[in-house]
Amino acid sequence: MRKILLVDDNSAIAQELAKLLKRRGYGVQIAATVAGAKEVIEKESPLFICSDLDLPDGSGLELLDMVRAADADIPFLIAYCHDPSHYEAEAVRRGVTLCLDKTRINFVADKLIEYAYRQSCGEAQPDFHKLLYVHADTADTSNGLRSGVLSAAMLQKGFYIVTAETLVGANDLLLEDDNIELILCDTTLPDGSGLDLLHSQRNLAERYGTLVKSRPLFILTDSRDLATEYQYRQEGVNDYLTSPVNIPELIRRIRYFIAPQEQIQAAE
Repeated sequence: MRKILLVDDNSAIAQELAKLLKRRGYGVQIAATVAGAKEVIEKESPLFICSDLDLPDGSGLELLDMVRAADADIPFLIAYCHDPSHYEAEAVRRGVTLCLDKTRINFVADKLIEYAYRQSCGEAQPDFHKLLYVHADTADTSNGLRSGVLSAAMLQKGFYIVTAETLVGANDLLLEDDNIELILCDTTLPDGSGLDLLHSQRNLAERYGTLVKSRPLFILTDSRDLATEYQYRQEGVNDYLTSPVNIPELIRRIRYFIAPQEQIQAAE
């Protein structure tokens, strides 16, 4: 498998991102300079490139120009710490794929893992879908399985899961990432509930109309309280599942809401 190339003279950030990617099974190469990155690229074509903007011997934009002169299609991401308005328009003009805020390292890591998956499967992979799983503690065993187990099982079927542990974190991700197609959420969060998330999404849709993407919301919980389930269904949640979660059934229900009808019939 081709490796991901991280270009950053901040070794702490580069090593942290590399560690997260390696845990998912992806190979990583690190370069600290434009010259070092060029040397890596000449030896072996990377899966994709993520570069800092400021490098000791040049800039990420110069590296972008070199890469685009040879390859117009390889994803090239720039991760930077400052206001994107200072460089994003120029980066887009020169062919950048995506600009990221490097201070939000978990979000950057999620995006790198997403691009690694897309590149490994092929960008035209028809079954790639991105979901948001909102759960108070992504390491615990409620819902009958760990979130990591759920993510791994879903990934095999073409569903990539990003996570949030709070209502605020979930709303931030939903506002900044249009690729998220569906939300899985527990009933209880540290700063609210699944119902609060449902209401906040509706309020945004009412305020901004088609400018804000509306996503189906599934409740995925270990709570078997019938009154709670009744309340959520009355409020119009798209589905409500209690543990133990049957992953094939979960996937079937998700496809009903996000896959074209002909794909659903073909899968059946």
